[in-house]
Amino acid sequence: MTFSRVWRATFVAVATSVLIALAPVQALAQEVDPPVAPGEFVESWALSPAGDQAGEPSSRATLSYTVAPGGTIDDAVTLWNYSAVPIRFRLLATDAFNNKSGAFSLLRSDESPEDLGAWISVGTSAVRVPARTSVTIPITLRVPPDALPGDHAAAILAASETVGVDDRGNRIDLDRRTGPRVYLRVSGPVNPELVIEDMSSKYHGAFNPFDGGLDVTYTVRNPGNVRLGAKQTLVVKDVFGRTVETRKLDDLEELLPGNIVTFTEHMTGVPATFRVSATVQLEPFTPRGVTDEPPSELSATTHAWAIPWTLLLLLALAYVLWRLSRRWRDRRSTPPSSPSAPERIPEPVR
Repeated sequence: MTFSRVWRATFVAVATSVLIALAPVQALAQEVDPPVAPGEFVESWALSPAGDQAGEPSSRATLSYTVAPGGTIDDAVTLWNYSAVPIRFRLLATDAFNNKSGAFSLLRSDESPEDLGAWISVGTSAVRVPARTSVTIPITLRVPPDALPGDHAAAILAASETVGVDDRGNRIDLDRRTGPRVYLRVSGPVNPELVIEDMSSKYHGAFNPFDGGLDVTYTVRNPGNVRLGAKQTLVVKDVFGRTVETRKLDDLEELLPGNIVTFTEHMTGVPATFRVSATVQLEPFTPRGVTDEPPSELSATTHAWAIPWTLLLLLALAYVLWRLSRRWRDRRSTPPSSPSAPERIPEPVR
């Protein structure tokens, strides 16, 4: 290997380590790197809140503000190109939401923001950043006078298009995006609240009546105007009220106002006791950056029929065998009737 290739490989490793260490920037969309031929450099970049000193990373992980309706905030972001090649970027702001799994997600590039993402103006829509340099870009946040009080979420993204290869070897266009989250609290009354909706359960019997399965589905909705997280617990009880299983579920890290997420949990080893219940317990908490008092704990319960068909079949079979056995014993214990004597006909009197 030539000295040039060794130097290039070493730089790639160092640049990657620096990108990980400067973690104020969080990838908000899945990134797929294109295949790299030997000797080529991997494109690597980050977009983060601007630091206090030009050219230095910021200690802020997100852009967080509290503004009254009609207010304006001026700030900046820094775009870092860690690569050994120049890269051209598109810069944009877009709205955030919770996807089906509850994770923080963003609108697609072809979708227009209608909330906080539409209130953010980026200093430029496109920029070419030379290799191993950074560019600081101003941003302006203008809150509409009629903005609803409470929390709003978005992100500012640097996007770069490239060509990749899928699992079948086909060339595909990739739009790689990364950038910091933006959280805005519009001043006014707040209403932290979570609700559990559409809870249902279905029991799946097994040949072993003590080894059935239970599917529990429920939806958590945030009808308030404050982003909230929640610790989740699922408790299953039999018909006698005895606890079959208590399961600590993954935390709901952050549910944005107006968003919902649906969960489905599968429990095993649930005995068929004719009727079982499942209770979901939520303990709300406030995510980092939120200082409001979280709402009280809440719970919801659903019931499902858990018929022990195997046991009932065995009992029915045992009853039939008992009846047949008793009939057979009765027939054997009954003595046979003796033959009757012939009837005598009296002779007539002469």
